[in-house]
Amino acid sequence: MVNLSPDEWQLRLDLAAAFHLAVEYDLHEGIANHFSAVLPDDRHFLVNPFGLHFSEITASNLIVCDFEGRVVRGEGEPAASAHHIHAPIHRRVPRARVLMHTHQPHATALTMLRGGRLEWALHTSCRFHGRVAYDTDYDGVALSDSVGERMASILGQAELLFLGNHGVMTAAPTVAQAWDDLYFVERAAQTQLLAMSSGQPLALLDPVLIEQVASQTRYERFELGYIERHFAAQKRRLDAAGGAYRR
Repeated sequence: MVNLSPDEWQLRLDLAAAFHLAVEYDLHEGIANHFSAVLPDDRHFLVNPFGLHFSEITASNLIVCDFEGRVVRGEGEPAASAHHIHAPIHRRVPRARVLMHTHQPHATALTMLRGGRLEWALHTSCRFHGRVAYDTDYDGVALSDSVGERMASILGQAELLFLGNHGVMTAAPTVAQAWDDLYFVERAAQTQLLAMSSGQPLALLDPVLIEQVASQTRYERFELGYIERHFAAQKRRLDAAGGAYRR
């Protein structure tokens, strides 16, 4: 491998760790789905090569693509859907430096429901208030840039995108933040579906309280450093198990 800057190597380590954490928490789907992160040069991004299970991805085997989806460094190619989703979004939404797209079970289950939405009935859900967008125009496998371009236009300033009949995507400036959202949207969706399965109506929170909790969790996440501490703790768990992602 070419000599890498410390910043790129750290980004590779973090992104590779996120793949292994997706396996740890059953958020993956074999060799499907993809995570990407824009490099410090703002012209290329890291992404997983097609054909590797998330558990096989390491810091050194991530590939580098330009914003047209062309491989410029590394072995292999991105999956077609990675090319046609991630490249257009990175191109059109510069603030979305990290994208994590999965078909994780509970969050994806919400996308299968008619009118499925995160409901503001739970402390954990409120952390996403004002940060969610919904793409309800599923039109098949992403085999052209038009799919990623549509997602980019719907994403706007949101940081969590529910893809109708498909899955979810988080968009963030850092791997730690994208992972934090991916983890907590699954927990929120799982708990919501469990409550809905009771057949009883959800106890929706008052709008003023929803805003209050959203503000409080924002303070926790950014001012108190919850995002970085959460991700660091998760990486320590991986390291204790051998740290295979670091290769």
